[in-house]
Amino acid sequence: MISLVFSVNREVFRITIDKKRIWYLDRKWKKSIRLVPKDEDFLRKISMSRNTIPNTLTEAFNFTEEEQKEYDKAETDEALADIVIKDCRMKGGRLLKRENG
Repeated sequence: MISLVFSVNREVFRITIDKKRIWYLDRKWKKSIRLVPKDEDFLRKISMSRNTIPNTLTEAFNFTEEEQKEYDKAETDEALADIVIKDCRMKGGRLLKRENG
């Protein structure tokens, strides 16, 4: 399991990679939400949050076909972690901490 902590605009969030599954958690979510493969209830959870979770979050986790293929081709959690770090940096994220466990 690999845990990555990022910050964007003073907001801190955690991405956890475990067995080729990617989970997202920040202060607004009570439980982690699965990003890859995408949680079936992702959009419903955002719409039911009564605007505590911004709709821009849905745009941040919509992957292009090329990005989805890159995630699918990754064979290990380490390879996925490298892709996540690269993508978060491209979107303005700063890696604060990396834990391998």
